[in-house]
Amino acid sequence: MIHNRRIATVTEAEFNELIAIVRDQAEPRPLSDDDRWRADYAEDQRRRRIVGYQQDLFTSTAITHYRRSPAAPIVERPPVETIAAKLDRIKGDPRATFGPPRSDRPSILTQRQRQTIVRGAANWLNVRQRVTLIDGPGAVDPAFGLQRYLGRHGVIWRLCGSTFADHCYVFFDAVGAERTAKIQMVEVRDLVPVS
Repeated sequence: MIHNRRIATVTEAEFNELIAIVRDQAEPRPLSDDDRWRADYAEDQRRRRIVGYQQDLFTSTAITHYRRSPAAPIVERPPVETIAAKLDRIKGDPRATFGPPRSDRPSILTQRQRQTIVRGAANWLNVRQRVTLIDGPGAVDPAFGLQRYLGRHGVIWRLCGSTFADHCYVFFDAVGAERTAKIQMVEVRDLVPVS
């Protein structure tokens, strides 16, 4: 690109600075071993789901046929709280949690509790580790949230930074007729490693 004074809205020095910024961004950062593993794993999972392709007789797009995955495990879930019961429970409480309170699973952890959880998982908490989701926070709407993935297996996809050190991303295995990748942010306390 060259600077054209007739149509330019910036000076030539500003133009050259902007072009230098654009050219610097063109170079992608080198892929780490984890990045290459993530790409290979996602492609392998995609290939496993596909049975084959059926060409159209009239040159339309080909139809992709998918293999059904095993059914999702049946897990006993807590009963869903009705809207009326929820509104009665949180009336007058500005710090109310959305899900029903549970004595075995506080919704907000202290810094010390978070550090204890991360230290307890230090020997298995790494990328590529197979895990099972055994618990999760109460969902505001049961159609969304981690409750849908209870009992499912997956791999730790990515670890979070220091702000969310007690969380990680999990790539869940497909179940039933699922075709897309299910990658969710999960608390480490809700996972157990698969040996």
